[in-house]
Amino acid sequence: MSILSYVSFASTACVCAVACALASASSPLTSGAAEPSLPSRLAPASISTLAPVVAETRVYRIRQTVTLSEVPSSAQNVRLWVPIPGDTAWQHVLDRRLVEAPVGWKLEHQPGCDAEMIVVSVPGPAASSRSLRVVVETTVSRQSPKFDLSAPIEGPLQAAMFPSELRQDAPFMSSDPAVLEMAKKACADETDPARKVLRLLDAVADTADHYSKDPSKPKCGRGSAQDCLVNGGGCCTDLHSLFVAAARSQGIPARIQFGYRLNATKENTEYDPSYRCWVEFFLPGGGWVPTDIVVADAGAREARAANFGTLDARRVWLWQGRSLDLVPRQSGAPIETMSCGWAEIDGVPVDVLPAADGSPSKLARTIVFQDLTPKDSAPVK
Repeated sequence: MSILSYVSFASTACVCAVACALASASSPLTSGAAEPSLPSRLAPASISTLAPVVAETRVYRIRQTVTLSEVPSSAQNVRLWVPIPGDTAWQHVLDRRLVEAPVGWKLEHQPGCDAEMIVVSVPGPAASSRSLRVVVETTVSRQSPKFDLSAPIEGPLQAAMFPSELRQDAPFMSSDPAVLEMAKKACADETDPARKVLRLLDAVADTADHYSKDPSKPKCGRGSAQDCLVNGGGCCTDLHSLFVAAARSQGIPARIQFGYRLNATKENTEYDPSYRCWVEFFLPGGGWVPTDIVVADAGAREARAANFGTLDARRVWLWQGRSLDLVPRQSGAPIETMSCGWAEIDGVPVDVLPAADGSPSKLARTIVFQDLTPKDSAPVK
């Protein structure tokens, strides 16, 4: 396996795109279109603004290593997709470089999940050590937003603008009769979207526990709303899939984000961060609001509300959504469960979950990180 060392990437710039979008907002979409209404002619807004406060900003340097091991000597072709940190609402890439990868790697944008991935395809014999590694070092700035969900919301939501995020038949996140019953009971006659969300978040936390809170719950599964109800909890994807299904059934657009958390006690130590997901729900006047139900429900029930509508800065975002088709496309069906990437050996997917006997997946990730946040940077109270 050849190594390409210290190859610099250009970081993504989003400010110019936003500026251009704002500058062109008053321009006709097509030539000959009717003159659009000027801002002064707009009707008075009836939607309360849920502008977030940035409670904290942190900067991290992260070296991420993804390894595919035990490649059979008989393999004819091995393909590997490795998600790397990218720009999103509360995360900005300041620098990144490729440290190691097989010859022929490519950086591919993944429209289906809005991610950046290192993609490699090598003939089996080229993996002479029977393993492949992709190592990327990234410096990211992470913000911790906090939304006040107690503010009333007025004004309609146009469902047609959120076809994917209101889909009620998504695999593992379907709004089946059991989910509908839970959601209707939680929301009752409530009409305010923010209060609906708070009731649904409480309902999920009351119904299900993460395995870190209740060790009797499954630690690793498909990430299924239905499994979550049957088992009374599970992994973070189980809980968040249940919320997504329930929220969508009540007309609240919702989606899942994936990445991992940074353990402050393991700084400068190589370790497996596993993976972490969280949800975002759309509220008029607030946009996409993030929440990690597992974090919110880690303590006493009365402490949850303070943790709904916020997200800590000690995490790294990699991709969003499920039912993924990658670029270049994987050999099989759309991907529903992906932890640290995706791999195929001669067209057969490598299982990303542990085997029945508990042995780990052949596809694994480790990280080493440093917190570069200035010491005098204090969180907003």
